[in-house]
Amino acid sequence: MYNIIKLKEVDSTNEWIKRNREKLSDFDGVMASIQTAGKGRGPNTWSSPPGGLWLSIMIKEFSDSNGALSLLTSVSIAEALENQGLYVELKWPNDIVVSSRKLGGILIDGINGGFIIGIGLNLNVELSEFPDSLKDKITTAREIRRRDLPIDDIAIEIMSGIRNGRDELDRIYARYLGLNQDIGRMVRIISPKETFNGRVIGIQIDGGIRIRNRGVERTFYSGSLIYV
Repeated sequence: MYNIIKLKEVDSTNEWIKRNREKLSDFDGVMASIQTAGKGRGPNTWSSPPGGLWLSIMIKEFSDSNGALSLLTSVSIAEALENQGLYVELKWPNDIVVSSRKLGGILIDGINGGFIIGIGLNLNVELSEFPDSLKDKITTAREIRRRDLPIDDIAIEIMSGIRNGRDELDRIYARYLGLNQDIGRMVRIISPKETFNGRVIGIQIDGGIRIRNRGVERTFYSGSLIYV
């Protein structure tokens, strides 16, 4: 049903798709056991030891925004993990969180009118595999569930959720709001254009987050969100 190319080691699954996109079809996926130069948002790197789900998906056609695709991907991940008994929350714009610690994230690159969805989930990994600087900020499925999860099955479920969810974005949006942990919280957002403090009053179906401070309201589509 899904064509998933499996690699032992790669710099970044997103970068691999960029180099090979002409050979790929819509919804082809690339998984790697190890990423040596995994990417986070902006200049951030992503630590990718063996045992995680390091997956990128080529999306050649998606009629909505990058932000809507991020919401759809987040919900698809959450629902795939729920089926394994692992319950997560979502933090804008792209974090998968358990008890305020990051379990995974999403990186979406636009390319030639389409998108590459990069997904990183710390599944069957010990915390000791990560740098000391991350250990108080992240968690892993093995740490939480004390057992290994089926990486291949989760990858296929996520891909199926994204593909099917394209036709039910209203349901996806409602589900995202139910899983989101930001609404109502005081935050600081650091965006490419400004830093703004305020209370989160909503997240739009196109992925924009609305923040209000003393009657002034801003909508942001990218940036880092910090709880204050």
